[in-house]
Amino acid sequence: MLFSFYFFFYLAALIASLIYYKKYVDTPLRYFPLLIAYTLFNEILGYFVFHYEEYSFFKELKYHWHNVIIYNIYHLFFLGYIFWLYVKLVRNPFHKQLINGLIILTFLSYGVSLFFQDPFHSNLFYADVVGCITMILAIALHFRELKKTSGGINRFNIMSWFGAGLLLFNCYFPFYILNGYLNAEFFITYQLRQILWVVVSVMYTLFIMGFVFSKRSAFR
Repeated sequence: MLFSFYFFFYLAALIASLIYYKKYVDTPLRYFPLLIAYTLFNEILGYFVFHYEEYSFFKELKYHWHNVIIYNIYHLFFLGYIFWLYVKLVRNPFHKQLINGLIILTFLSYGVSLFFQDPFHSNLFYADVVGCITMILAIALHFRELKKTSGGINRFNIMSWFGAGLLLFNCYFPFYILNGYLNAEFFITYQLRQILWVVVSVMYTLFIMGFVFSKRSAFR
């Protein structure tokens, strides 16, 4: 069920991104369809590793379902692209410097995490939280600039939809991942994984709406 749930939204977003590609082909967002395709492939691979022993990365039977390494790698590519995108988008020099400093801090946190957590068997969840905070601040700075220069968030600006989706996800994900590792009973009782499915579905729906309703002239 989880696989089919994610697959639908990822595939729908990928199709929409290609249909409306001309709207943003000359913007920094032009690489986003590749990221969606990578996300879709990653979920398919993760599904097969989790459910089928013959796709396991490990010889030990007790680890045959461990697929977290592909998600740790994915997070680095995902964050790298989104950070690059927002550095390109913000115009205030101080904002650029601030985001660049936070980016360095984020990737340093991943480096430090490798000394305390095994990326083959665990999410680097503390570093993931730092990455989420950095992304939230980058999105907030971009929205602040939009408010000052364009009079607010414009529904024809694809980055308004894109930023709203990312903001929703990154506000919830730290709560989800920390409870998943540090407070399992709470995580299970309040079905935080199921809530994540809803958050992801809303995020990708916002992406799709951005592709459909945006106009190239409004991109900022």
